[in-house]
Amino acid sequence: MLIKICGLQKPEDAAVASEIGADLLGVVFAPSKRKQAPMDARNIFAAARPHAERVGIFVNATHKTVCEVIELCQLDRVQFGGNEPAHFCEQFGPRTIKTLRLPNDRDKFCDYRVPVFHLDTAHDTSAGGTGQPWDYSLALEVTKKHRVILGGGLNPTNVAEAIAVARPYGVDVSSGVETGGEKDASKIEDFISAVRTASSEHRSTACR
Repeated sequence: MLIKICGLQKPEDAAVASEIGADLLGVVFAPSKRKQAPMDARNIFAAARPHAERVGIFVNATHKTVCEVIELCQLDRVQFGGNEPAHFCEQFGPRTIKTLRLPNDRDKFCDYRVPVFHLDTAHDTSAGGTGQPWDYSLALEVTKKHRVILGGGLNPTNVAEAIAVARPYGVDVSSGVETGGEKDASKIEDFISAVRTASSEHRSTACR
């Protein structure tokens, strides 16, 4: 199961998360308290171990902006969390992750031909990163049909249950592994350990 640690703000965040075992490292390029300038993001990603994929998070950015950041930061994946139409997202091919929210966006999944969806908390004014849990069981019907990275309010204490009820392709966390707005190495370690244990238990149950 893929594990994405998102909202990285310092090179040491990327170094620690990748060392502990994160598969995907996310840096935000959209309006947010965690937003990073492209050059700063480049330095953050440079501190990571080679196995970890670089993910840029955008919200209603222009095609030119996304392409420039892809090139500068050598992004492996791009995640779109705004109102980007399908034709825009599909221009970026297999590196695309599209964020949708349940139950608000339940009828939109078939509109997007993208390899991976990201599910986040529905919110009236924010595109993500609120740290608010939601009913993860709503994701089960989606995960039966699509590859889904489950996010929105996950933390070391609830991620195992979320995996059990939603059965996602991967999980995503940001504020759930922070203390005082900063990434916390011990929480990252606890989160990754909980995911690995839950993922192993799920595989074991599925094979019975």
